Amino acid sequence: MMSFQDQLHACHERLVSVCAALPAPYPAFTLFFSVSDGSQRAHVVHARAADFETAWREGADSVGRWVRERGIVSPWLRIDWVEGASPMEWVQFKTQLTAVKRNYFRLGLAFDQDFELAFTEQELNANAMLCGDSTIAHSVVNPRNFEVYGLARFERAPPLDMPPEQPVYLLAMVGVFCQPDGVVHKLVGTGLDAGRRQLPALNPQSVLDLVRSGSSYLARQVQSDGLFVYGYFPCFDRRIPTYDAMRHASAVYAMLEAWELTRDETLRAAIDRAVDHLTSWLIRDYTLADGRAAAFLVDTGGEIKLGGNAACVLALVKYCELMDTRHWLPLIDKLALGIASLQDPATGRFNHVLHATDLTVKQASRVIYYDGEAVYGLMRLYSLTRDPQWLAVVEKAFDYFIAGQHWQSHDHWLSCCVNELTHWSPQEKYFRFGLQNVAGYLDFVLDRKTTFPTLLELMLAAQQMLQRLEGMPAMRHLLDELDTEKFYRALDYRAHYLLNGFFWPEMAMYFRRPSTVVGSFFIRHHSFRVRIDDVEQYVSGFAAYHRYLLERRSLAAANGTGGAPGNGARDDGPAWTASEMARVTGGEWVVRPEDGWRASGVTQRSFMRKGRVVFDHQTRPSKVPLAAVTLKGVLQPAAAVLCTDPKPHLDKRVPVLKVQNVLQSVLLLGDHARCEFTGRVCGVLGSGAGSGTVTAMLAGALTVWGEVAQPEGNISLPSGIAWNMTCMPRHAAYWVMEMGASHMPASAQLVRPSLVVVTGLSAASQKHRGPSEAAARLDSRIFQSMSPGDSVVLNRDMPEFATFAEAAMTQQLQIVTYGEHKDADVRLLAFDHGEVQALVAGEPFQLRLNAPGRHMGASAIAALAALQALRLPLAAAVEPFAHFEPPGGRGALHTIHIGGGSFKLIDETYDANPSSMRAALEMLSQAPCEPARRVAILGDMQELGPAAQRHHLDLEAELLASQPDRVLLCGPLMRALHTRIRTKVRSHWFVDVSDLSTALGGLLQPGDWVLAKSSAGIGLSRLARVLKALP
Repeated sequence: MMSFQDQLHACHERLVSVCAALPAPYPAFTLFFSVSDGSQRAHVVHARAADFETAWREGADSVGRWVRERGIVSPWLRIDWVEGASPMEWVQFKTQLTAVKRNYFRLGLAFDQDFELAFTEQELNANAMLCGDSTIAHSVVNPRNFEVYGLARFERAPPLDMPPEQPVYLLAMVGVFCQPDGVVHKLVGTGLDAGRRQLPALNPQSVLDLVRSGSSYLARQVQSDGLFVYGYFPCFDRRIPTYDAMRHASAVYAMLEAWELTRDETLRAAIDRAVDHLTSWLIRDYTLADGRAAAFLVDTGGEIKLGGNAACVLALVKYCELMDTRHWLPLIDKLALGIASLQDPATGRFNHVLHATDLTVKQASRVIYYDGEAVYGLMRLYSLTRDPQWLAVVEKAFDYFIAGQHWQSHDHWLSCCVNELTHWSPQEKYFRFGLQNVAGYLDFVLDRKTTFPTLLELMLAAQQMLQRLEGMPAMRHLLDELDTEKFYRALDYRAHYLLNGFFWPEMAMYFRRPSTVVGSFFIRHHSFRVRIDDVEQYVSGFAAYHRYLLERRSLAAANGTGGAPGNGARDDGPAWTASEMARVTGGEWVVRPEDGWRASGVTQRSFMRKGRVVFDHQTRPSKVPLAAVTLKGVLQPAAAVLCTDPKPHLDKRVPVLKVQNVLQSVLLLGDHARCEFTGRVCGVLGSGAGSGTVTAMLAGALTVWGEVAQPEGNISLPSGIAWNMTCMPRHAAYWVMEMGASHMPASAQLVRPSLVVVTGLSAASQKHRGPSEAAARLDSRIFQSMSPGDSVVLNRDMPEFATFAEAAMTQQLQIVTYGEHKDADVRLLAFDHGEVQALVAGEPFQLRLNAPGRHMGASAIAALAALQALRLPLAAAVEPFAHFEPPGGRGALHTIHIGGGSFKLIDETYDANPSSMRAALEMLSQAPCEPARRVAILGDMQELGPAAQRHHLDLEAELLASQPDRVLLCGPLMRALHTRIRTKVRSHWFVDVSDLSTALGGLLQPGDWVLAKSSAGIGLSRLARVLKALP
C-alpha cells in the first residue's frame, strides 16, 4: 500500500507535464485537492498561483496536514485543475439551468474571477447544490445546500443574492485519481463522461469486473433475515424507507445471473438467504375460484402484481437451472398458474394488479413491462419443463400484443420474451414483432442522456434473435426491416455509456458516506439514487453484454483471425519475464524479483502503470542522479526499476535491474518486442490532424479482424517508440502507429512496418528548407525498413506522389493509391453529410461516417485503401467506420446550447497547417446552413518557419470562398490576414484566446455553424472544451 506522500508524488509526475497555464485575467494555475478515507465526504482544498509548482506545494501541504492530523495512511486522492473558464451573468446562469436535466450540470463554478470561492462539478452534484425537490426535473440553485456546504468548505456561504448582471465563471476541469494501489487514473474532463476515469473499450474481463462489483453490492444489502436494504440517496446518506417485494425477487434473478459468471461463495450465500425469505414470507398460497392451487407474491399495500409473480418465476427457474435442482418446481408451477389466472382467455390480455385479500382486480393496467415480464417468465419455465400450457398462454398473449402494437412501447422484457419465444416457435410474426420492438428505437438508445440500463438488455435480447435470423434463409428477408449497422453501433454505445452510472471511487468520495455506495450503480437524475432494482438492471445488462463479447470473440477466432480476441492459444498476461529482460539488456538484477515475476513493459515515469518497469533517462550531467530525484516515492506500483545506479532504489521494496545505459537498454527491449510480435504493424505518415484521423480510423476498422494496439505516449523519438512497443500486447493482431520522420531511419528500423500509409509530408520534413521533393525523399526513408512485397498506400493527390512512388518501387513494395485522382485505386467520388461514395478497383463502394467534412471522407478513403492493401474484405469494416468519432479536436461536430437555442461547433483545434486549414475551411463552406450562419474562428498555425506569415496570408482565398458571415482571428500571425480581409468580411482580431473568450458571447448566435481551427499551442482547444461542456 502506498503512502500518501507517494500518492501525491505519483500524481505530480502525471500532472507536471500536462497542466497548462490559464490565460489572464484568471489565475494561471488552479488545483483542487480532494481526499477521503471512504468513510466520510471528501475534504477539498484548492490552491491558486502564477506557476504550477507553487500551486502544487500550497495544495499538497494543506491536504497533507489534514491527512496526518486524522491518521489516514492511504486515502483516495483526486486532483483536478482548471483548464478553461467562461464568464456568464448570474441571471443568465440561472436561466440556463432550466434547460439542464437535474444533476446533469457538468462544470465547476466560481463566484469570482480569482476563483477564490469555487467548487468542482463533483462538489456541486454530490451536495445537491444545483438540485431542487423531486418535482423539479431541471437543475436549479439550492440556496440551503449552497449555504451548508459553503460554510463547511469556506466557513462562509456563497453570495447567492448578488446582482443579476454579476458574472459567475463556468470551469472546465480535468483531473487524476490515485487509490492506495498507486495507479494514477486520468479522468474525463467535460461532457457526459466527465468526472470518471478514462477507460479503453470494454472487453470480457472489464465487463466481468463490473458484474462482480454490482453483484457484490447486492450481496452486501441482503441482511441476516434475507431482506434487502432497499436503497440510498447518497448525497446525504439517507436510506430509502420503503420496500418492494417484486424488486426483491428481480434482484435475486440478477444475482443469479452474476453468480453464473463469478461463482462467488459470498454471493451464493446471500442468494440463499434472499430466496429463503422470498419463498417463506413474501409468496403466499391461494386457492383459485375453480379450486386450483396457485401462489402469488404479495407486495406492500396488500397488492398482487402481475410483474411480481413473473419476477419470482424468473428467479426460481434460474435457481433450479444453476443449482441443478427441481426443489422449487411445484411452487413455480403455482406461481405460473397465478399468472395464467390473470389472463382474459378470450383476448389474451392480462390484468395487472389484484387485491391480496380477495383476488379482485385493483387495477386492470398499470405498466406495460408487467406484460413482457410475465410472458418472459412463462417462456423460461417452458424451456425448463416443456409444459405446453405455458407456451399456450404466451402465444395467446402475443396475439393480443401484436394486435395492439405493443412493440411501440419498446419494452426490454418483451424483447427478452420474443427472443425466447422464437427459439421454440420460430414464426415470422414473432420475429417481425421483435424487430419492430427495436427498429424505431435506435435513435433513443443512441441519444438518451440518462443511463437507462434496461436499454442494454433490450438490445442484447434482440441481438440474440438477430443472430438466429441470420442463420435462417427463409426468414432472413426480415433483416431488411432493420438498420443492422446502426443497431450494433447503438448496442455498443449504450454498453459503454452505462459506465457513467457506475459509482467509481473518484465520484463516490464526494458523497456523505462513500463506502456505502462505491462499486454500485446509480441513477443520476434521481439524486444519484442507488436502489436494488437500479443495480440489478445494470448487473443483468452487463452479464448479457459479457456473453455477447465472448460470442463475438469466439466468432472472430473461428473465422481464422488468429490474433483476434478469444484465440485460446494466446497469453493475455504480462509478456516480460525477469530472465528475458536481463538477457535482452545485458543487465543484472541487483534486487531480484520473486519467482514467477512478470512485467507488462517498460515506461517512462509519466506513463507508469502497475506491472510496468519504470525507467528514467538522464540527458544532462548532474551532481545528483536524476533517477534518485524523479523516481523518489513513485515505485510502489511498478514491477521494477531500470537504472544505471541502483543505490537510490534499494529501499523501495521493488526489484532493481542495473544496466550500463538506460536509453540503449530501452531501445534493445523495444527491438526485442518488435521481433516477438507476429502480427501486422501499420504505420501512418503525414502531418496535422489528417494523419491522426487516418490512424484512428484504420485502428478502429481493423478491430473487426482482431485486437488492435496503439501507442499511448509520445513516439516522436526512437526511445518513445521503443518503450511503447514493450507495452503493446504481443497477442494483438495489429499494431497501428502514427509516425513522424524525426530520427529516420532509426525509428523506421525499430518499427519495421509491413504497411505504411502516406497521407502527405511529415511535419518534421516540412521544417527543412528546399523543394518539397527533397522533403519527400527524407520521409520515404521509412520504406528502407520494409521488406520486398510489403505494402505502401500513397495519396495520389499529393504533389510529391511521384517521389514517394519511385522510392517504394525501389524497395519492391506493393503500391495502392487513394484520393480523388482519376487513376487512384481507391477513389473518392463524393462525400455529402457523412455519405462516402467511392470506387474500389473500379467497383462502387459506399459507407457512412459519423463526422463532417470532406477531409474526413479523404481520411476514410485512405483507411479503406490500407484495408485493400492488407487484402481484407472492405464490407466487413462498414460498421466500425459508422461508429468512428474523430479524436479530440480533429473535426468532431458538437451541439452547443446557449440562451434561446444552440449552435454547431466543428472542433478542429488539435493542430493546424496550411493544408489542414484549407480542408477545414472547405468543410465550413459545405455546412448545411445559409452563409449568414457561418463563423470561422481561426488561430495561428505554428512551426511554419520563415515563411509562416506568407502561409497565413495565403489563406485569404479559401477563407473568403467559404462565405463566412463572421471571421474571428486569434494570435499575432493572424493579424495581417485580418488587416487584408476586414473590408471584405466582418472580421475581428484578438491578441490571444483570453481576449477572444471574453468577446465570444456577443459574436455567436443560435443557429450558427462555427469552425474552430488552430495549432494546439494557441489554446483554442481549451476554449472548445469549455464550449462543449456548456449545459
